[in-house]
Amino acid sequence: MIRLITGMLILTGFWAQAAQKPNVVFLLSDDQGWMDYGFMGHPDVQTPNLDKLASEGLLYERGYVTAPLCRPSLASLATGIYPHETGVRGNDPVMPKGFSKKGMNQPGNEAMKAQWVQMRNQMTAPVAKCPSFIKELNANGYATLQTGKWWEGNPLDHGFTDAMTHGDPTRGGRHGDKGLDIGRKTMQPIYDFVGKAQQNDQPFFIWYGVFLPHSPHNAPERFYNKYKEIAPDKPTAKYWANVDWFDETCGQLVDHLKEKGLYENTIFVYTCDNGWLPNPERVNGYMRSKREPTEMGIRTPIFVTHAKTVPPQREKEILASNIDVATTILRACGITPPDAMSGLDLRDPKALAKRGRIFVDVYKHDSDIDQLDNLDDGLEARVVIDGWDKLIARPGKKELYDLKSDPDDQTDLAAANPEKVKQLTKLIDEWVQATPPVNFRSGD
Repeated sequence: MIRLITGMLILTGFWAQAAQKPNVVFLLSDDQGWMDYGFMGHPDVQTPNLDKLASEGLLYERGYVTAPLCRPSLASLATGIYPHETGVRGNDPVMPKGFSKKGMNQPGNEAMKAQWVQMRNQMTAPVAKCPSFIKELNANGYATLQTGKWWEGNPLDHGFTDAMTHGDPTRGGRHGDKGLDIGRKTMQPIYDFVGKAQQNDQPFFIWYGVFLPHSPHNAPERFYNKYKEIAPDKPTAKYWANVDWFDETCGQLVDHLKEKGLYENTIFVYTCDNGWLPNPERVNGYMRSKREPTEMGIRTPIFVTHAKTVPPQREKEILASNIDVATTILRACGITPPDAMSGLDLRDPKALAKRGRIFVDVYKHDSDIDQLDNLDDGLEARVVIDGWDKLIARPGKKELYDLKSDPDDQTDLAAANPEKVKQLTKLIDEWVQATPPVNFRSGD
């Protein structure tokens, strides 16, 4: 009887401890300009749900991505390490001459299709060797759900217990497949997952990588009608409508957690994968933003909201990075991050202020997967932002900007400041040396 009672007390204590673990919701915007939020002061774009979350948490206005391109940015978020470390530099592999994505699905082109599948599998293999905050959460008893964007094959192989995306390239899996229905078509998979986690008395993590406001900019007319008369052009109105649509879905997720009594014990982390500046002449088009080391390409607000532990605060100068997201989520859940994760805890602004700088990798859209050992292969630029100084180090050219007086990085000061260029270049070199790539070659 004593043993039985002791066992029951131990089990009760285990479930009580599990119940006290915070839930985590990771809200990931897709292709959104850093100014295009109500809480960032935009005069027209309406984001009331994100505004409320941001006002209740710790907001960094000067946040930055690790790469201004979807896949490498998302891989860094999951792993807590930079693109040059993960080997995830571009969205797609460089394919042999004569290859056609459209043609590979035609009868008689089975060999071409098989080559595509083989190369995509080879491209996604490196992430399996990287650390992952999702795997760490799973190992510590969390139920983990993937929805929306996911580039690295089957999410169930990367720490998720549940997933919308199948990731099978033979069935068209590339960057999210069925998972891209979240937000645009349904929120039900999230509600079902939350219900199951509650039934199992299990803390949960939700990856909400919704495909918004990413093109196609086809939000319902009720959103477009808000902006068609006040936007400077149709492409901008369409894009703003998608931003509004994205915000509404975030509100639906938050409202569901409140209805279930889970909001108070849920940590919300928000960021964007890369920036966006609409091309006024083409719907779904962009300019001087995505895939570029410009501020419109790499800057994003970042915030952490938790009613229990994070006092509301707004930081206008301290630099934050998406490299900090993995570390923050793990530490908030009482888990020690793997040594390879170099990010800081976003809940500690003093630590971020002491660091004082952030770094960004910029590579081409397509990667030569046979050249991953060469960190300069496909390199477009590396960026350091040190206080208000910004250096863009492109192959053969360096650009220097003073973001305090030139927040849209339009005036290059490099020629007049060679010593500062030299100092910032040294910072980039030291950063790359201090963050070596993982051993991503299969079989090694």
